[in-house]
Amino acid sequence: MENQLSMRPDDRRTIPRTTLEALPDYDALASLLDTLRHRTVREFRLALPRRPYEPRVRERLTSLSAELVRRGARIRALHLADVGCDPAYAGDIRRIAATGAAVRALPRLPVWMAVADRDLAVVPSEPGPAGSPATLLRGRVLVGAYQALFDQVWARSALSPAAADAPGHGVPAGRDREVLALLSEGLTDEGISRRTGLSVRTVRRTIAAVMVRMGAQSRFQAGVEAARRQWI
Repeated sequence: MENQLSMRPDDRRTIPRTTLEALPDYDALASLLDTLRHRTVREFRLALPRRPYEPRVRERLTSLSAELVRRGARIRALHLADVGCDPAYAGDIRRIAATGAAVRALPRLPVWMAVADRDLAVVPSEPGPAGSPATLLRGRVLVGAYQALFDQVWARSALSPAAADAPGHGVPAGRDREVLALLSEGLTDEGISRRTGLSVRTVRRTIAAVMVRMGAQSRFQAGVEAARRQWI
């Protein structure tokens, strides 16, 4: 498995367009998540059921999120809204949110999944091979279907109260905080550019990044949420 994940783009021509590999146990699943930490990933989608798998797998998900955020990847995570009845589950969400991931909630999750770009996805094996906790999927068509499903569910989700309570979750600093404050005052991108000396392109990129960090769907929502979290 590690050889498949680390091979060069030119070598992938020898791999079938779609592959499915049953992960035999939780050790294999944890190992896969470790391997992803050393792989170039631009976007990582994660749908979390209540308390997914064993503690070591949840720990790997948190460390993977932190590492990918550190390298500039976009991380989005979905969780069930009723976290209040399960403190351990709420703790998992807060820890992932604290890494800088954008986290949102909804009443039901159609399926748990972890999707890295359009290259691979990890989904439940049931009703797959007995004893296999998950299946590794490869292939743009198959992985793209899960990517599209995640995006559809994300569009219907809401801001996560559990994530908002995470220590240091997404708190902007320096330039990001200044841009967010000016955005909340109602300034346009051009107005923010004049006030800060930043290019309009940089302003727009900064606003987009802060919105993703908060899980905000609009500029207005970003301003309201920033004020609620006392960031400005």
